[in-house]
Amino acid sequence: MSSSKDHPEIWRAANEVRVIDGHDHLAPEEKRITGPIDPLHTLFAHYAPSDLVSAGMPVQDLVYIRKHELPLAERWERFSPYWEKIQNTGYARTLNIAVKDLYGVNGITSDTYSELAVKMKQANKKGLYNWILREKAGIDVAILDCECFGERVDEVDKSFFAPVSRLEDFLIPRNADDISRLSKKVGKPIHTLKELVDCFELELERLRPHIVGLKMAHAYYRILQFDKVTFFEAERAFNRIHSQRGFNKGKAEDVYQAKKHMEQLSWEESKPLHDFMIHKMIQQGIRHGLPIQIHTGLHEGNENIISNSNPVHLVNLFLEYTDARFVIFHGSYPYTGELSVLAKNFPNVYLDMAWLHIISPSATRRALSEWLDTVPGNKIIGFGGDFRFVEGTYGHLKIARNNIALTLIDKVQNDSYTTKEAISLVRRLLRDNALELYLPQGFNRD
Repeated sequence: MSSSKDHPEIWRAANEVRVIDGHDHLAPEEKRITGPIDPLHTLFAHYAPSDLVSAGMPVQDLVYIRKHELPLAERWERFSPYWEKIQNTGYARTLNIAVKDLYGVNGITSDTYSELAVKMKQANKKGLYNWILREKAGIDVAILDCECFGERVDEVDKSFFAPVSRLEDFLIPRNADDISRLSKKVGKPIHTLKELVDCFELELERLRPHIVGLKMAHAYYRILQFDKVTFFEAERAFNRIHSQRGFNKGKAEDVYQAKKHMEQLSWEESKPLHDFMIHKMIQQGIRHGLPIQIHTGLHEGNENIISNSNPVHLVNLFLEYTDARFVIFHGSYPYTGELSVLAKNFPNVYLDMAWLHIISPSATRRALSEWLDTVPGNKIIGFGGDFRFVEGTYGHLKIARNNIALTLIDKVQNDSYTTKEAISLVRRLLRDNALELYLPQGFNRD
């Protein structure tokens, strides 16, 4: 087993290269520093909660522990039994690494959580992102999916981020209210499928100067099989969707509850329209020279249908759109072998390791070792933080650097590569490939 004492020049390269973060979800710094902050509310907003639920935590307890207005000590008592049960997972390790390195406390424990709360509040001020992302993590720029926070892509802080857009309002409408809201947003009437397509194309024209890619996350809702449908088939689905009126039955507690009480077609019934619009998006992506990111593999959260997100469902798109650049996210875990074949066989398919390093560090090293044997080195994006808070991105990158170094050192020790070749691959995986794909003209950090 390799260690930091083996091939120190590879370890040094892996830990010192300035990184291009291929995918993240970070909120604007202003939103972070003006919002509530404490260890349970902030650090358990993403990923680790799904392990807590898997370990047996009731969902209502998960909601409770994140209520920052309640005493932290009371929330800790409900949280700690489940936190102890997930200490072995990659998600927990990521957070423990982050708080130790950034805040100087020895993990998130009964002995440290109060001190951690104080230190997080002290650090939560303007300059936080520069300190964590640039100075501590060594990230030059992150490719950002900003729409999780409702941030406009033309308002993203370009000194840290280069945004991509989902355009989901156009891609997955399911009732007339969805279309009505979209019509108000774009300032144009949308009564027909042709008007929807026209508005989509105009919106993409408007966004193009501000974005470096497009993203689709349909695997959270449905199977990743996008059939070739006719305009007539899509129009029929559009007309049916347009007839579905949304309404609330009484007072809904939140948006999720409200959506449950809305009339809408099933995903199967909506599929012809959504398939048609995905084909339109890819065609426009080609026209504008934009890479297309696709979520595959494991879903965030609990109780999802993993078979929906097998990347093999996408083969018809790869075959048809040879001029597109498809960036397949998350190593398609657990379908890493299938993705290996797809990225090897299709020139237009790129492999992205966002999120993967913390799903399972050991599985990531095995998969990366296989990919380095099968996939051209320019087609592997080695890191994407994929977090909603900067501490997570920091901890994730530390694990990623370690995984890449260990894998490449094993290759050198097995005489697969020279040290010089391994160092070149470190830079490709953590920097050059993402730059070439998203920012071929470079970027301005000032």
